[in-house]
Amino acid sequence: MADWMVQPVVQYGFLGFSAVLIGIIVWLINQLLKLLGQTNQIIAANTDAICDLTAMTSDLLKLTRSLHDKIISRPCIARGESGVCRPDTGKVRS
Repeated sequence: MADWMVQPVVQYGFLGFSAVLIGIIVWLINQLLKLLGQTNQIIAANTDAICDLTAMTSDLLKLTRSLHDKIISRPCIARGESGVCRPDTGKVRS
């Protein structure tokens, strides 16, 4: 039974099969490295977009605070005799 393992045809068959498997592994590793490169590019682009959004949000927050301060500093034109202004409707409470 051990004689068929030492036959050159069987040995060459194992050699060819192992060469094919090594080729497949090398191809898969190559594909994985390409995919990792593309993933790194996507991560870099997303990081730049997040930085831009952070800067824009910071600018909008400053603008909103400035607008809030300007609105608060102006007098309410809807005050009546009681002196109470309803900012939600602009009508004077009685």
